Amino acid sequence: MSHCELCGRQVRQTSRHHLIPKSKGGVVTANLCSACHTTLHKFFSNQVLAKELHSLEALQNEPEIARYLVWIRKQPDRLIQVRENRKRR
Repeated sequence: MSHCELCGRQVRQTSRHHLIPKSKGGVVTANLCSACHTTLHKFFSNQVLAKELHSLEALQNEPEIARYLVWIRKQPDRLIQVRENRKRR
C-alpha cells in the first residue's frame, strides 16, 4: 500500500507528480494517487501549476481542490473517472 501525499488516502499505487511541471524545469515530485494526479491536470494548465500551485500546501489551499479533497477522502481505493473542468485555468 502507498500513501497519496495530496489526499492522504492509502492506495495500492501512486505516481510521481512534478510539483513544477517537467516542461517548466521542475524536478521535485510528490507521490499522488491516480485520481488526484488526473484531477490536477484536468483542472489546471502547466502554466498555473508552475506559477501558482507548485507545492502541496498551495494545492490543498486552492478552493476547488479543497472541495475535491473533502469528497475524495471518503472514497475507497478504486478507479475514479475525472471529467475535464469547464473552468480549467
